[in-house]
Amino acid sequence: MEALLMGMQEIRLEKGLSLEQLANLSGVDHERLAMFEGNPESVRNMHLDTACQISKALHCNVLDLHPDSGWRGGIHCAEDGLREIRRTRGYTQSELSEMTGIPQPNISWFETGYRSTSGMRLDTARRLSEALQCDPVDFLEK
Repeated sequence: MEALLMGMQEIRLEKGLSLEQLANLSGVDHERLAMFEGNPESVRNMHLDTACQISKALHCNVLDLHPDSGWRGGIHCAEDGLREIRRTRGYTQSELSEMTGIPQPNISWFETGYRSTSGMRLDTARRLSEALQCDPVDFLEK
C-alpha cells in the first residue's frame, strides 16, 4: 500500500514505531499524536509546523498525513515563502483566492506575517500548494 493512501497511524505502524517513539522523534506530545490518530478529521486542522515535525519523523511528505486523497505536493521550488512563490507563478492574491477558495485577506495575512505560515492549517496548505504546484513546506520561510 502506498503511503499516500494511508493515515498517520498506518504510516507510523509501517515504520514500526510506537506512539511514544514518534513523540520522542517528532517533539509532538503523545496525547496530541493520539488525538490525531483517533480522529483523522483533526489532521486537517493540524498546524503546518506540527505536520512538518511529524512528517520528518515518519520520513514522508506532510500531505501524506492529510486524510483526503488528491494533491500530494512534493515538488520543492526555488523560492520560499508564500508571497515569493505566488509572485513567481504570476498570480495576484485575488486570483489565488479564487483558485483556492481561501479568502484574499487570509492570503495577505500569511504573506505579511500577520498570521504565521507555521500556524497555517494543513488543509489550507494543501489547497495553496495544489494551486501553486509546490510543496507546502516551501511556505515556511527559512
